[in-house]
Amino acid sequence: MKVVSLKTIGKVELIDIPVPAIKDDQLLIKTGAATICTSDLNDIRSNPFGIALPVVIGHEGAGMVAKVGKTVRGFQVGDRVTTHPVHPCGTCQACRDGMKHLCLNMDHFGINLQGTMAEYYVVRQDRARHIPETVDFPLASLAEPVSVCLEALAQAKLSPGNSLLIIGDGPFGVLLARLAEALNLSKVVIVGRHDFRMSFAGLALKMNSKKMTDPIQELKDVVGGAGYDAAILAVGTAQAFTECFKCLKPKGRLVVFSAIPGETPVDLFSLHIKELEILGACNDQDRLDEAVCMLSNPALGISELITHRLPFAEYQQALHLAETGRDTAMKVSLVF
Repeated sequence: MKVVSLKTIGKVELIDIPVPAIKDDQLLIKTGAATICTSDLNDIRSNPFGIALPVVIGHEGAGMVAKVGKTVRGFQVGDRVTTHPVHPCGTCQACRDGMKHLCLNMDHFGINLQGTMAEYYVVRQDRARHIPETVDFPLASLAEPVSVCLEALAQAKLSPGNSLLIIGDGPFGVLLARLAEALNLSKVVIVGRHDFRMSFAGLALKMNSKKMTDPIQELKDVVGGAGYDAAILAVGTAQAFTECFKCLKPKGRLVVFSAIPGETPVDLFSLHIKELEILGACNDQDRLDEAVCMLSNPALGISELITHRLPFAEYQQALHLAETGRDTAMKVSLVF
């Protein structure tokens, strides 16, 4: 079978490898679509997680069951499924404490498991879900991105009538804005630098930071000056973190969705006198079923975020478009 292999930093190739064998509790998936994530691009650019190369890249995937392991129940050949890239061990302390998404011995597509940019890939049965006929494979491949965004929104602890600030206009920031529409909030504001990308953010108020002279004050003015109940950092810069933090009202919560490399200064005096919270959002705590339901909801229009569907053979063009097309592309999916 053909796969996209990250050979060394900055170098990907289309190569042939054997179709993988499966264990008793696994499914072999004939790939229908593999969608490119920002983290895939980061892996190619700098390999920040220190992945042992070469590796088959990609972790957003969906397709059709081609083979079923001996102990698998509930799936059969021909079933249409989406898959989750995170495979917790189930036995470490975090897993035993009910936090499998923070597993200490985690397996992950495209890191230490074969990725989804391949004609076939393997998934453990508990990390696969059936999808309805109304959800095509490119849309179904977004189940994990939707799952992790739902986790970030849950960490924000939002209630109806609350206000939410999202900084970052990449696919995740936009997806967060779309999903927030279901929460009956009083105001959702997304801040970014690309009007094209923010145009996909649904009903959220869209503010371009390049057109703002005093971003923090202008963002607070939108909600009457007091600040936001919660803010989600969806871009990994210290400046964006500071803007999120300073835009919170007393008792507000800042959710760090995008990791920031290096040390980031935090105004602990403001945190103290305003009783602010800073929370992480990493992977998702059993939100895959909820994500599949969200994908099936046409009112959210999540499929609109997939601006490009390219044949698998055009993987180089697809990766280039995902890397550089901030004014022309949102999510780019490889279709098999």
